[in-house]
Amino acid sequence: MRIQKSTTTMNTSENISTTFHTIRDETYAVTDTGDGDTAVLLMHGWPDDRSIWRYQIPVLWAAGYRVVAVDWIGHGESSIPKDPKRYRVPEVSKDLDALLDSLEIDQCHLVAHDYGATVCWEFAAEYTHRLYSYCALSVGPSIEIVVDILRGNLFHYYWLVLHGFDSLSRWVYLRNNNKRYHKRFSSHPDANRILERLHGDGDQTFWTIWERANPSHEVLLRWLRSGRKKKIAVPTMGIYSHQDEWMTIDQMSRGYRHVSAQWRFEVLNSGHWLQLESPEEVNPILLNWLSEVR
Repeated sequence: MRIQKSTTTMNTSENISTTFHTIRDETYAVTDTGDGDTAVLLMHGWPDDRSIWRYQIPVLWAAGYRVVAVDWIGHGESSIPKDPKRYRVPEVSKDLDALLDSLEIDQCHLVAHDYGATVCWEFAAEYTHRLYSYCALSVGPSIEIVVDILRGNLFHYYWLVLHGFDSLSRWVYLRNNNKRYHKRFSSHPDANRILERLHGDGDQTFWTIWERANPSHEVLLRWLRSGRKKKIAVPTMGIYSHQDEWMTIDQMSRGYRHVSAQWRFEVLNSGHWLQLESPEEVNPILLNWLSEVR
């Protein structure tokens, strides 16, 4: 595994190391505070990168944790594989396991948001031995989203279908001077930066790759084959936001069905990107949780 280093500043006066780890032939960009008694791994969701944790990293670091935030492949400064199959949940879960080895982290507390949480629900069940605890923000187990859809919430999750079609998705969001985009992303603090990426000349794989790589029928089949037999055996917490315009509360509140250890459920009065919108609420909850399960 090749490791390259540089430095970056993440909402703090001190430099934090940025490393680039070659994992299974792909490069992952990692922000790593380096020191701390116990590691906390932060995994972003869609359509973000590791900068979404900029209000959590200095707080967790000041509390004595080694804080590691990662760009998923296809996002941020990580490499961009062209084959959608490379982004399947089992594949990126293998990457995450190998990345922990590269970082010389035997076990960590895992915190994940959105599609990062989608991956990490399965990672936490499959690689429980790598974790002290798991905390999911906004998104519950994938199978519970499928249950939501089967119970009549298909319209609420129409975007899952839309995002499976790259050109159609762009047309819907960006036509009429980006009208639909502004409506759907009005609460995202980084909405303008993401829009610039969509209009720019850079690679835009991040926009629809998760849905194209992980269609609902594959999620269901994977759960039927093995997922229903595996539960997360470490303390697990779900955090949901009342003003979340993308997800229902039920898909998160039913997370306890997939946990055989301690389960905790918190609901905030925020939007989908709660770690950016409401860090003053999220950070104390995370600190309390980590101290409770340490």
